[in-house]
Amino acid sequence: MTSLRIAGKTDVGQHRQDNQDTFVTLPLWSDHDVLLVVIDGVGGYAGGAQAAALAKDSIVQYMAAPTGDTLTMLREAVVHANNQIVRQRQQDPALARMCCVLTAAVADPDAGRLLFVHVGDTRLYRFRHQQLEKLTRDHSMVGLREDANQLSEREAMSHPRRNEILRDVGSMAHRVDDPDFLESGETDFLPGDGLLLCSDGLTDMLNRAEVTDVLTQPLSVEEQVVELIRQANEQGGHDNITVVLAQYPVPSGEVPNEVTPKPTTIKAGITQPMPASIPVANLVSKPTPARNLNGKLVLLLLALLLVVAVWWQYATPAPAKPNATGSTLSDSSARADTSNYSDSVRTP
Repeated sequence: MTSLRIAGKTDVGQHRQDNQDTFVTLPLWSDHDVLLVVIDGVGGYAGGAQAAALAKDSIVQYMAAPTGDTLTMLREAVVHANNQIVRQRQQDPALARMCCVLTAAVADPDAGRLLFVHVGDTRLYRFRHQQLEKLTRDHSMVGLREDANQLSEREAMSHPRRNEILRDVGSMAHRVDDPDFLESGETDFLPGDGLLLCSDGLTDMLNRAEVTDVLTQPLSVEEQVVELIRQANEQGGHDNITVVLAQYPVPSGEVPNEVTPKPTTIKAGITQPMPASIPVANLVSKPTPARNLNGKLVLLLLALLLVVAVWWQYATPAPAKPNATGSTLSDSSARADTSNYSDSVRTP
């Protein structure tokens, strides 16, 4: 039997009036399996906290007894939570836009494995040999660009559109095999490893090096959780902050496992290339700090410049064009001459 050291905490932050985050740290069907979940209610819409609470209850109830393969159960639990939120939205018009994002994991140290399911921009990290490895990818345009090395971590943290998510739990009904909904994975979990699950209230405030610095300090997991939240608030605390930590202690007299880890196996699209464009209808905005106003002004200015450019293109008289005999076509003839291909030119 292996016992993990586990701690979790959620904090309202410095700018929110309510906390729409929640979390789970719960032993499962044996003394060694544990369920870890971080859920972030999508704020700005009525019911973010209700969506997070409903997702939490649905997942815990679904995982209460083993019914088959654990990863399949975890995927089904998240789909069940999603569809419960959808039903509640349909029954209560005041909650018609509520949803959430989440990361759920089952850690089984005796089997040496970690299973996880992910939707949105909450995150799961593995801490091994003083290195923090991100196991999930954010379902957001900014997150995709960061993962593709088009944005640095610092640029992504301060990007004006970092709160726009591409996937969420609760906005529409799903099945467990829907390829564009959840992502799941399996990887190894060895003695000496640590796990960090968190909402973006932490990772928008602290970069990876700052988080790593706390995790390397000789503190208990409870103290590390408190310290991470304290530092996130000290950096601004723009959103609710939720942190869950789990440590797999090295047995007495042994050293941390030096075996080369197996690669993380991801299912349902996490390795898909970044899409060239995302329909506006697929974007869901999470609460945006006031400093994002500058980004909106820039977008408005670009739109105005685009309008002027299109107007200039069509307002400027077409130049005279010589015909086959060397004479000059009139303006109207020149415009008529381009009619055959103008329809295929796409304006910005």
